[in-house]
Amino acid sequence: MLTALQTREWDLQKAAHLLNRAGFGGTPDEIKAFYELGLDGAVKLALDGPDDSAQFPKPTWAEPVNLIKMRQDMMLLQPTDQKTLQQTRQRQYRVEGMDLISWWLNRMRYTTNPFREKMTLFWHGHFATSVQKVHDSYLMWVQNELLRQHSFGNFGLMVKAISRDPAMLIWLDTRTSMKGHPNENFAREVMELFTLGIGNYTENDVQQGARAFTGYRIDPRDETFRYAPFQHDDENKTFLGHTGPFSGDDVLDIILSQPACAKFIAKKLWTFYVYEDPDPPVVADLAENFRSTGYEIRPLMNEIFRSAEFYSQDAVRTQIKSPVQWVIETSKLLETNLPRPQITMNALTQLGQIPFAPPNVKGWDGGRSWITTSTLLYRYNMANFAVGNGPLRIQRMNRLASANKPAPDRQLDVNNYEGPDFSKIIPQQVRNDPKRLVAYLCFRLYQDPLTARDTETFVNYIGSKGPSPSDDALRELLHLMMSTPQYQLT
Repeated sequence: MLTALQTREWDLQKAAHLLNRAGFGGTPDEIKAFYELGLDGAVKLALDGPDDSAQFPKPTWAEPVNLIKMRQDMMLLQPTDQKTLQQTRQRQYRVEGMDLISWWLNRMRYTTNPFREKMTLFWHGHFATSVQKVHDSYLMWVQNELLRQHSFGNFGLMVKAISRDPAMLIWLDTRTSMKGHPNENFAREVMELFTLGIGNYTENDVQQGARAFTGYRIDPRDETFRYAPFQHDDENKTFLGHTGPFSGDDVLDIILSQPACAKFIAKKLWTFYVYEDPDPPVVADLAENFRSTGYEIRPLMNEIFRSAEFYSQDAVRTQIKSPVQWVIETSKLLETNLPRPQITMNALTQLGQIPFAPPNVKGWDGGRSWITTSTLLYRYNMANFAVGNGPLRIQRMNRLASANKPAPDRQLDVNNYEGPDFSKIIPQQVRNDPKRLVAYLCFRLYQDPLTARDTETFVNYIGSKGPSPSDDALRELLHLMMSTPQYQLT
């Protein structure tokens, strides 16, 4: 059973840890304000933050398309004009795809409710769907909104909504599944990756479950879900020990009734927010409470965020930052704007995580997979650029589909990024005192002190720059401090 954190144990470091894991970190002032809310107030804000959707209107192009009319218009054209129109649409698709990624990154960076965006990012990795197959940025935006809407809601309702989500229907081929010819992709992945995990179902369950999801279609008039009853298999099915003329929702209800489902989701949330390989009793306790609430996510996260285990040495600064976390958190900690989209996209490509383009249906592996020799070097180079030391050599992205395989022969040098305003992020009273300066930056960047040896290294470096270090010296100090193992951890 989890141990509840006592309110008297709440301090600045724990406030910073909750901001880092539940959101995308915070500045010293934000950490102090979060701490002053107290444990109860901070957790409540993380779970019930403000709805700032009005500040992030949907992209101008995010409107459904009448596919029937689009095809009819195409048929009226001459072959050469059809080819020209197809090329124009392909260019527009690429522009929209890039714009969608920038739209969400900006929302993550500037939202007043980063906790909801972080949870939306978790569910995006869980129900991994890629624009590279869906080829419809509008449908990817719709799915993103669906995940945001259900992010702290009811898991059962969310998985049912996902089963009807048009982007998911394309991604796992449910839209072509029909009576007599069921497609097994969604039935398999909904159990293996979304709810139960390997070992908790059989191949027969996959085959029988697939029959329940036949007849799921996308309405070509407005790109919404449509149920085609004459293409649905309404005969008896035997699924996970139950027999009946099950629908897709019936199959999902049977899945949700399995104890393995609550354990699977509880363990995955714990791994994402706390640490890997939780003890079985911890998972069992969380799962029992999760099931008792009917799969309500908010009470589960409330239990996690209030637990002493969440703030333990096993959790704090033990998780490697994902590329998205690194990029957003760096911008927040340095109090800078995000670099222009081409630079941010290139960075996420090199680091291995592009929103809306997971590598496969499993999503991103995360953890230690984020760090390789090349990605670590790029983090260091990106840190140098972020503090205003540029230039940064980036690869020109010709098409969204090339995001995981950028063309190495077309490169640009970018050096027009100003970096942080030191008058804003470093108090004047510590700037000329090497020890106080390093201590202040340690809290800003790590929220924890370094070892005496590392601290001495940084103090000696900035001390060697004279009694009044220049902005260039401060940039170099920041770059050195961000090029440490500590900065890669959260």
